[in-house]
Amino acid sequence: MKKYQTLGGAMGTPSSFFKAIIFVVFLGLSSSASAQLLAWQFALPEPSKGVETSSKSTTTNEFLEPSTLTRGKGVVPKQGNSRGFSGNFGVDESFEDAEKSNSYFQFEVKPRKGYQVSLSSLKATLRRQEQSAHIYRWAYSLDGKNFTKIGREDVKITNVNNNGSAQSPVDLSSIKELQKSNKTITLRLYAWGGLTNQGKAIAFGFGKSDAKGSNAIALEGSVTQK
Repeated sequence: MKKYQTLGGAMGTPSSFFKAIIFVVFLGLSSSASAQLLAWQFALPEPSKGVETSSKSTTTNEFLEPSTLTRGKGVVPKQGNSRGFSGNFGVDESFEDAEKSNSYFQFEVKPRKGYQVSLSSLKATLRRQEQSAHIYRWAYSLDGKNFTKIGREDVKITNVNNNGSAQSPVDLSSIKELQKSNKTITLRLYAWGGLTNQGKAIAFGFGKSDAKGSNAIALEGSVTQK
């Protein structure tokens, strides 16, 4: 039987040669398959109080820089939210009002040198209170200044469960600018609709993670070499 030079330099049969080729192709495909890129859980190793200045990603893809969750200047970290991350939003009536008052949460997606990222979906568990902001919209930017709305419409949260409620995943796969990008992508969650900025039932934010450390935010996609 005729033999071929394999990838490692050894001699092999046609069967082993083609198996090696298939294996290499499989590795290439698996590196670009959709997976969790960034995530935040607020329970482990110690539960958060919900009023921390910022929160670093607890899951980070090896080809991305670690990310930090922060608040806009219009969001005040005043009321606690154990195993969460919250803030008191101003009394805004629309997305545009929330933009003007800097009422948002934010994190960045930054590929390491030589890599590019493609985003597919964004999942979040959100918690509102009776008089808090409860209408929201995700937005993205490639320059950190000019933001584009994601999705067709704003989302209203009616559930006031103390543990928060899992939101429908946000599809990012159809947004061309968020595919095969080597730029820093900024994602913001703008929120509005609060009835007052006074009292104790006005906190809005992420969580709660369960005691085992379930993710309150999870970004999925793939990272490939340029």
